[in-house]
Amino acid sequence: MTFVKHRARRFEPRVIQPLVNIQETDKEVILEAEMTGLTREDIALELKGNELTIRGKTREQDEVVPKGYTVIHRERCPLEYARTFVIGEEIDMNKIDAQYENGILRVRLVKSSQDQPKRIEIKD
Repeated sequence: MTFVKHRARRFEPRVIQPLVNIQETDKEVILEAEMTGLTREDIALELKGNELTIRGKTREQDEVVPKGYTVIHRERCPLEYARTFVIGEEIDMNKIDAQYENGILRVRLVKSSQDQPKRIEIKD
């Protein structure tokens, strides 16, 4: 009995924008991007001028096929993630760091100290 009658085809990578959440405090901005299926080595962050670009690419899904078998259907294809953000002047460009864990890229953008709010004392 033949299950599927068509041949597997090779897919070109799809480029998608990662979904993001952005939170802010007085001292920093946190950007969290969902980039599942990647390793740290698959992700690149680039800062050019005031633009922060996040890129990532899943590796080729060439799974080991047991001897004597032929792939007849494949839906999982490579993905490329790409998204660019404009960074405000209040961000210290030298204090940007990133972590990647469980499919979430977390980018921490620290605000420069001169842009921190200052409490002004009211005098008598």
